Amino acid sequence: MNGLEDLNQKIIIVVAFTGFFLLVWWYVKTKVSNSVDFAGNGKLKHIESRRLAHAAILSVFEVNQKTVLILQDKQGASVLDITETGQKGRDNDVLA
Repeated sequence: MNGLEDLNQKIIIVVAFTGFFLLVWWYVKTKVSNSVDFAGNGKLKHIESRRLAHAAILSVFEVNQKTVLILQDKQGASVLDITETGQKGRDNDVLA
């Protein structure tokens, strides 16, 4: 019976520690989501991402009513404002 009691005690300890870590994770998650609330306000919106040759990534974001193109590669990242000023830009859209 001693072995069964030891097993029950170990199971209780594992469940207690798992519950504790879940509570800590939930607390941190709620604090981070409350402090980083700029994405939910519509100021930052991810539109599209594509992987290019040689591990480069092309991403399009909308930030404060402006469309921004970001090219990430091994040497760093480049940012280009591609906000449309008229209807002409819509007809020649490369990413569509």
